[in-house]
Amino acid sequence: MHHSRRMSQVPHPEAETGATCGTLSPQDGVLRQRLRVADVTDREILLAGVRTTGCSGCAARTGCGAAALADALDADNRIRLPRSVPVAVGDEVVVAMHGRAFLGAAARAYLLPSCALAGAAAIAVVFNLPDAATAALCLPALALSLLPLHLADRRERSNSALWIEKAVDAPDGQG
Repeated sequence: MHHSRRMSQVPHPEAETGATCGTLSPQDGVLRQRLRVADVTDREILLAGVRTTGCSGCAARTGCGAAALADALDADNRIRLPRSVPVAVGDEVVVAMHGRAFLGAAARAYLLPSCALAGAAAIAVVFNLPDAATAALCLPALALSLLPLHLADRRERSNSALWIEKAVDAPDGQG
């Protein structure tokens, strides 16, 4: 059984900037990534990550949003987007996301919980609380810090930051 995230397309006026995939374009601040079409219905396209050898050897991989997106898309985690372009199984599409949206999601997922835990622990130190009380203070702080991430995820299901920019034919021998 695989889990799918249902996302919708956001129209974008800068769809044809010519930026390469897996990069954050300095002209429009949009992150682009190629994904493979795994399934097509009348209304939706199921997308899976395209594994490239270039990513595995890239020195910037650890800080690359496109690599993070590709790593997140394994066989058990695929993305569904509305069918907005004519494609067949095996074709590739360029999916785009504003860099600001990616940074916001990363801040909600990583920065906010870390800051909440550090803040709760600092309060415990100021009041010289024992370790058990510090842990008891940190748990609700962590839970509350994850609330914005959960609310944003629910909002994204109806108005996704991802959109299909264009279709690209599958490389020879695939599809």
